[in-house]
Amino acid sequence: MPVRRGHVAPQNTFLGTIIRKFEGQNKKFIIANARVQNCAIIYCNDGFCEMTGFSRPDVMQKPCTCDFLHGPETKRHDVAQIAQALLGSEERKVEVTYYHKN
Repeated sequence: MPVRRGHVAPQNTFLGTIIRKFEGQNKKFIIANARVQNCAIIYCNDGFCEMTGFSRPDVMQKPCTCDFLHGPETKRHDVAQIAQALLGSEERKVEVTYYHKN
């Protein structure tokens, strides 16, 4: 059985293309599945793991709103706007305070 490197979804050429395109650009990103409840994270790159302090297994299948990165200064209103944008498929610009694992 082939080893999957951080994927929790069936192989998809579109996702593979996105991953290869951004992987070498020093970007930190996650990819989520909008077709499942809570838009579960199906991929996170090494840069995202290093930035947040969480390992890939810790991040996989979590909601893409990154609730695990919320802290005391994370405003609930901003998080609600992100969740609403995900449900409504609309673009929003929101500044959110996220925290490192430590």
